[in-house]
Amino acid sequence: MHKPSSHSEFEIIRRFFATSNLSFPREGIELGIGDDAALIEVPPNKHLAMSMDVLISGIHFPLGADPSLIANRALAVNLSDLAAMGAEPYCFTLGLVLPHSDEKWLAGFSSGLEHLARQYNCPLVGGDTSRGPMSICIQVQGLVEKNRAARRSGANVGDKIYVSGTLGDGAIALLALGLDSHLGSEFSLAVSEPSAACMQFFEDAYFKPHPQIELSSAAGKLFSSAIDISDGLQGDLQHILDQSEVAGNIRLDAIPYSKSALSCVSPENRLLAALFGGDDYGLCFTVAEKDCVELEAIAKGLGVSITCIGDINAGEGIDYLGADGSPVEVVPQAFQHFSATTLTHGSRLK
Repeated sequence: MHKPSSHSEFEIIRRFFATSNLSFPREGIELGIGDDAALIEVPPNKHLAMSMDVLISGIHFPLGADPSLIANRALAVNLSDLAAMGAEPYCFTLGLVLPHSDEKWLAGFSSGLEHLARQYNCPLVGGDTSRGPMSICIQVQGLVEKNRAARRSGANVGDKIYVSGTLGDGAIALLALGLDSHLGSEFSLAVSEPSAACMQFFEDAYFKPHPQIELSSAAGKLFSSAIDISDGLQGDLQHILDQSEVAGNIRLDAIPYSKSALSCVSPENRLLAALFGGDDYGLCFTVAEKDCVELEAIAKGLGVSITCIGDINAGEGIDYLGADGSPVEVVPQAFQHFSATTLTHGSRLK
């Protein structure tokens, strides 16, 4: 950060957050920033969905990273949770702890929040600032029609398992950015100098994940269950299977990878990143077989890439299948937040 300035807490809020770019009006937000609490009207036919993430400097984002990118990532990963529930973003609150006030950093951070806030009509309605080691806490609120939320517990035998986007890019991005990974020392790039296009792709994958709000809004009615892929496909799909009391299989040859992952990482490490890396923030969801044609038509119309990677079966656990349908052994390596010391995501109470 740059040279400290002497902004008070109230001046920081007034200058950088209680602005028309962030604290803009929206129907149903009776009162935003400016009082002891925001006043929000929840329509009678809706549920209020809420999710929160805490991001700590040096753990969840690199020291010295561009503040606008930090802000974009912080809000995007929260909006991803709303997408997994089939909820429409409504508003958000911000808790910001800084070692000192820094006008240039605050201006960049505030600007980084604006794009997604405006894109999803999701204004900032309150929060708090304090002094200390840098950390960011964002809580998002969304609206979802009653009995229409996409829960983890709804998968049924015979459903198809889908993912949106490509997998493994968030974990590979750590390598491209020169950062440590919880996946171990053998997890590495296959090229010593990735192309400029690959480097830009992975930087965007890490700092600018795209919450799948459009897909969940248009096709969420078809989801029998859903979760966002924050801890790796294996761990997140297992949450669905556990809560739905079913089993699943994954066809390893069906896992979608980006062109950058295909060119920069070995097949073994691509699979490791997809199953156990996390930080992809696409959706993993299940859909009844009879609804797959409609689902795929909706996704195509939106220009969103989705891939069917397996099926829901009776039993428990995940079976991995090769290209010929034969079983493949995959050693579990789920992420454990409190045992990790490397830069990566956290485990949310979700």
